[in-house]
Amino acid sequence: MLSGKIKVTKEDLLQWIENYRWMVETIEEARQPVAKVDNNSYIGAKTAMYGIEATLPKASGGTSDPVFTEVQRRVYSLNYRIKEYEQKIIEVQKRIPLVHGDREIEVLHRLLDGDSLRAIGKHMNLSSTTIFRVRNNILIQMMK
Repeated sequence: MLSGKIKVTKEDLLQWIENYRWMVETIEEARQPVAKVDNNSYIGAKTAMYGIEATLPKASGGTSDPVFTEVQRRVYSLNYRIKEYEQKIIEVQKRIPLVHGDREIEVLHRLLDGDSLRAIGKHMNLSSTTIFRVRNNILIQMMK
């Protein structure tokens, strides 16, 4: 989806700004080190090295362990989504310096923190309609 040169629309940019906080949190969570696995934990089927089991035919191809297959699917999916999130976040971050005006900058940072228009308006003693207009001005400035 986001490989190479990105064609960004106003709607895309608005969506990325609204989703910015949880995309950052998802990336942070994915980068956390994985907890150590106990020796007694079930990781998958073991291959017998001794005894009569060692002489039996081994499974060929992939694994028949559904848990392992599901873990692989989730890891692949997460890695793909993380790359997408990183590209979207970088695109938003590249456009932040284009925003001018104290009011616009304050609203933008609060939007990136995940605040609603109503919460921003309450904090800044402005109506949510005014915040809506400021948000539109931010998008216009970021699209230049």
